[in-house]
Amino acid sequence: MRRHLAFFLCAALATCRQQSPEQKLLKEIDPAASWMATLQFAGEQWLANSVPTRFVRATVHAAQKDLKKTARTVDQSQAAQSLRDTVRRQIDVATAAAAAVDRAVQDNDRRTVAMSVQRFAAAHEVLRKLEESR
Repeated sequence: MRRHLAFFLCAALATCRQQSPEQKLLKEIDPAASWMATLQFAGEQWLANSVPTRFVRATVHAAQKDLKKTARTVDQSQAAQSLRDTVRRQIDVATAAAAAVDRAVQDNDRRTVAMSVQRFAAAHEVLRKLEESR
């Protein structure tokens, strides 16, 4: 009985570890998707005068580091080119929007922050749908 249980556990572990490159990429981009939602929230809170500019800027800087790291991961992935292109496009959108927010909060440019919040939401939604479809 123990042998059967040990064999079953080994087989189950081997099955769990073998992910397709697409599954692996979608798992690896999860932090970037979270950052997009976080940036959206931070921008919304700044627009509502609920958080200080320094908080938004610190959030943007942390997100930019992680988005840059994720972009490298996407570029090195063995996943299908179409998936990598879609993911990379959304990371690029979020990266550009983050840079815009960083400048806009300094200049008290509420219009640019509002537009960037929408861009974060749209990019996050694309990644969320990709994760659901897999």
